[in-house]
Amino acid sequence: MIAYNTDWLDALLTKDTARKWHEKGLLSDEKWHIIQERHVSNFYSPNVFIRIGLAIFTLILLLAAGGLVAIVLEPNSDLGLSIFSLFCGAICIVVLEFKVIQPGRHFGSGIDDMLLYVAVWAILLGICNPLHYSTPALVYFSIAWPFLVVGTLRYLDRLMAVAAFICSMGVVLLLVAEIPHLAIYLLPLAGMLSSLGFYIFSKQGQDRFAWRHWHGILLVVELLSLATFYASGNFYVVQQVGVEWFQVEQAPLAWFFWAFTFVVPLVYIFQGVRQKDRHLLDVGLACVAVAVFSFRYYYHVMPLTWAAVIAGAVLFLTAYFSIRYLHRNEGSYSYEADSETSLLQEIEQQLIEQTIVNQPGPRPEKRESFGGGQFGGGGAGGEF
Repeated sequence: MIAYNTDWLDALLTKDTARKWHEKGLLSDEKWHIIQERHVSNFYSPNVFIRIGLAIFTLILLLAAGGLVAIVLEPNSDLGLSIFSLFCGAICIVVLEFKVIQPGRHFGSGIDDMLLYVAVWAILLGICNPLHYSTPALVYFSIAWPFLVVGTLRYLDRLMAVAAFICSMGVVLLLVAEIPHLAIYLLPLAGMLSSLGFYIFSKQGQDRFAWRHWHGILLVVELLSLATFYASGNFYVVQQVGVEWFQVEQAPLAWFFWAFTFVVPLVYIFQGVRQKDRHLLDVGLACVAVAVFSFRYYYHVMPLTWAAVIAGAVLFLTAYFSIRYLHRNEGSYSYEADSETSLLQEIEQQLIEQTIVNQPGPRPEKRESFGGGQFGGGGAGGEF
């Protein structure tokens, strides 16, 4: 299912885990170098600046090529434009699969990313272009959903995962919105239940070894599900949806949604501290800010500038005294990152010594190129 070489993906995961253990002092320099030598990944994955530059260059190149082909073919009708878009999307997929990923060994280089985005956009444009302008949004979401999910699973793309998640939530909410008389009551509940389902799915998926290559995708789903769960019961969101979709000025069960707006962030923070879950803590703190501004939108207790100053002072003092406390008191939490070695880490060290280090890694393939270039030519490489 995955388009990339899974052995190389495993090598990346092994080296990333070993690097973290080496930074914690669980692996000696010698063992760290052995792991690097025996677990070689031949992917071309440049740094973020080169990745952005290659993505922009690829987009310009694709637009130029598509423009030249459009000038020659002149697709004037809706049917002609659809065929042209589908053709461009298919060409992008073919180039991505057989020229960039397999022989080119690109993984998150910017070129494979942009080819994927342009291909999906062109295919969806070709399918949706013939539809009438009055076609419901649910139809567009339903058409886009399978392409976004396949793009996410096959190419391990997190941006596609965000789009697939939004599309999934859109399908659920638009279906519930069609229920007569009860939609205004069921929409918040549908959003909460859907988000809860996605959250449970992502947490269980991250614990499965067979799904290790999709760990980053599941992490994105986890964070988005926490955010949408809170948004589904936030008073401001519920009230605005009621006005825009149902022309109802006052949201039903206002007291419940006001309580939800302030209680859920506290629950996130409490559970994050209790479970030592950094993501729950981060999302909970963000939701606290959203709750304050939601209240401030309806009730002007003080000027916004004074409210921002007071909130900033409170957060600063809280952080300052928390850091001082963690410096002086050792316990389950520490201001110092990974200051002590746990029994689990000792077991992991023994495992990596007995299994990872002793396993023969894949031999690096000899590149058919002249010099150090990344694209088969001579000259300097792509790294700086």
